[in-house]
Amino acid sequence: MSSVPLQQLQQHEFGRSMRSQFYLEEGYISLNHGSYGTYPRKVRDSLHNFQNIAEAAPDKWFRRDLALELSKARAEVAQFVNTDTNEIVFVQNTTTAINSVLKSLRYEVGDKLLFLSTIYSALRELMYFIRDSSEGKVSLIEIEVNYPISNKDLIGRIVKNIEDEKRKPNSRIKLALIDAISSLPGVVVPFQQIIPLLRKHNILSVIDGAHSIGQIPLNLKTLDPDFFATNCHKWLFTARGSAILYVPFRNQKHIHHAITSADYNNGFVNEFGWVGTQDFSSYLTISAALEFRRNIGGEARIQEYCNRLAVSGGKLIASILGTEIIGPEYLIAHMVNIRLPISISNSLFNEVDFVKILFTRYNCMIALFKHAGFWYVRASAQIYTDLRDFEYIGTTLKEICATFTNTSKL
Repeated sequence: MSSVPLQQLQQHEFGRSMRSQFYLEEGYISLNHGSYGTYPRKVRDSLHNFQNIAEAAPDKWFRRDLALELSKARAEVAQFVNTDTNEIVFVQNTTTAINSVLKSLRYEVGDKLLFLSTIYSALRELMYFIRDSSEGKVSLIEIEVNYPISNKDLIGRIVKNIEDEKRKPNSRIKLALIDAISSLPGVVVPFQQIIPLLRKHNILSVIDGAHSIGQIPLNLKTLDPDFFATNCHKWLFTARGSAILYVPFRNQKHIHHAITSADYNNGFVNEFGWVGTQDFSSYLTISAALEFRRNIGGEARIQEYCNRLAVSGGKLIASILGTEIIGPEYLIAHMVNIRLPISISNSLFNEVDFVKILFTRYNCMIALFKHAGFWYVRASAQIYTDLRDFEYIGTTLKEICATFTNTSKL
């Protein structure tokens, strides 16, 4: 499939015609960009260029050139999220970043870690690990969150838990792990209001922003979290795996990479800059990704299109299924969650068979999950999708759900 010349992209319409800028399989319909992302042809050109340079003279690359290229890439992404270059380091993914933070911190008897029930599954296990390895020092506070719930009510639950803990002897909440945009369900969390609330109560704010960069505007100087991590390979269009960890200068002395390497205790940037020989090229595609985004109209145009499509597309699927989306609409950025018309008590319906049918019968993909006693799907809007894709997925879901309620069709 031929691609539109880069200089013409700003006038190029979003939707299926933008598929020419990516390597998407012909006929494959995906509303699951949120899981793994994908990147444009121009970004792969950049990825391969850095790989070719590295292979042409490996010693020159690793000993002389790599540090400079990483510094340039960090400077560019730091400007994009408005922070100092030396408060940003690259890691492979957000899970690695938050592992590095939580495993670096020191815990005392009575420390508690607060999180919401909608936390990403890998980080839930990390919280369990911190508790289990603390020799009884640490306990967990999980706040049950079932959508739909308003931001006001969600913040109210957090405040209540903080106040309840303050009344207990020999107890303190050391940190709170909060999503910027949760994964399943894919909803915007009011982290901008939660960060100052945590600061007021001397609670460290650890923000899992895996889905944030590229979906919503980020100004880290204004937000001022204690720690923030986000995946660039999801919504920003860099190559996988590529993520950033933000640690303000005031906290850097406490943080080390989860993998101890030769630059241990040699400064935050140096320690994260080298954790052994690897292919660093995905980190360096940040410049190509940001250039691509500028050339197709910039952040406002991308975010407005994807948000409008997520809202309208989610409502379209819900109307086909006779159900509803998770609202209110301010919870939606580029991902929307739609309830399926199938009972959670249906023992035949399961994720493995669901995905198999999507792939083999319909050549499409959408994320499936359980929440608050119901089955839901999470649909991702992207610049290469349009309402026709949502309609196709909606019709597909209706047929699949009907199949599982009529076992003779299985």
